[in-house]
Amino acid sequence: MADFTLRPMEPSDGPAMDVLMRNEAHTTAMSITTHYRHDVYQALVAEHPSLFGVVATSAGAEGLVGMATAYIDEVAVNGQLRPSAHLANLKVREDVRREGLGSRLAEWRIGEARRRFGAEGVIATGVQVTNTASLATARRWSTQLLGPVRVVIARARPRPPSGRGVEVRPMAGDEAEAVVAGVNGFLDGYQLFPRQTPATLRAYLAPTSIGVIRQYRVAVADDGTILAGAAVAERFKLMEDHIERVPKPLELLAKVVPIVPPDRVLRTVELSLVWHAPGRLAAGRFLWEAIRYEWRDRATHFAGQADPRGTLMDVLHVGPTLVPRVEIMIPVQSPVPLEEDRPVYLWR
Repeated sequence: MADFTLRPMEPSDGPAMDVLMRNEAHTTAMSITTHYRHDVYQALVAEHPSLFGVVATSAGAEGLVGMATAYIDEVAVNGQLRPSAHLANLKVREDVRREGLGSRLAEWRIGEARRRFGAEGVIATGVQVTNTASLATARRWSTQLLGPVRVVIARARPRPPSGRGVEVRPMAGDEAEAVVAGVNGFLDGYQLFPRQTPATLRAYLAPTSIGVIRQYRVAVADDGTILAGAAVAERFKLMEDHIERVPKPLELLAKVVPIVPPDRVLRTVELSLVWHAPGRLAAGRFLWEAIRYEWRDRATHFAGQADPRGTLMDVLHVGPTLVPRVEIMIPVQSPVPLEEDRPVYLWR
């Protein structure tokens, strides 16, 4: 049985975390490895400035044998704001698996989150519905399992969409209040939604140590009324996903259908804080299509998350696709039961 030492993650851990993540074991027929374009620690903090984490070493083993992160926010629970921690990036090196390290890393994060905001906060994470092992582990610490939430994945658009009098453009500096009113009104009632203010939205869009990685686009009517909006996170500036192995049937299909980029590198844009005004679903869909066209030469894929009970599934429309359906369950540890008839917002 290996002897593990756990300690808080430090900025100098970036190179060792990169080695750990690149050498993660491939356990499925299609294997994908994430390659960071900057120091890993710097990139993780650029994504989530409130990030904290833990790393593990083992006597006689070189480098890190495990890591896990979380980030702090404030989210709605049954309509009331509570502090929260979102768990992410739990990695255990293949040669030390099944020795309890994963559970210890998970417990460390939960304990640190409770130390920071006490018993009144909520702890959540996202787990694919097909990942039965991780769901079984999450059931040991969670008080509730929400979802599923759908992850919509689409390719870039080669041609511009037709807006019929609607223009898509960057949000102007004096439009933050209108956008905040729109997104808060649209997502009011969602569980785990991080309610916005003009200050939090501006902070989210502010340049990071790596540069600008997030922008906000709005769909605007002829009279200047904002009809829809979405935050656009250029994930490809921080990391790329390299397809290392493809099942033979999919490889043959990819020769006639462009489902895998020729260089096998996925460059992704992620949408969040997506909303549309009442009765203006078409404007929201036009916004989604316009973003996929605007970034067509920089990104290969576009992703957004939607609870099937809301209209975002209609906004993030894809149509017939060969991309497998991805659904996420949300294990939650909360001091109060979350009302399950409310849709769920999975903040990333």
